[in-house]
Amino acid sequence: MKCPYCNEEMIQGYIYGDRYALKWSSQKLILGTWVQNGIKLGNSGDIFSRPRVETYSCVSCKKMIISY
Repeated sequence: MKCPYCNEEMIQGYIYGDRYALKWSSQKLILGTWVQNGIKLGNSGDIFSRPRVETYSCVSCKKMIISY
C-alpha cells in the first residue's frame, strides 16, 4: 500500500492491546476511567489471543492507517 501523505510504500502490521479491545475517543481520560462511547478498534482478545487491529505504517513520514 502506498502512503497517501508521502507516496512511499507502507508496511503491514498490527497494534496489540492487553486484555480489552482498543478504543478511539475524542475525549481525554480522567484518572484512568473507561472510554464510554469510543470506537472499538479491531477485535477483543480471548483466552488464547490478544486484541489487535491491522495497520499500515509509513517509516518515512511516521503515519499509520487503521481500518475499523
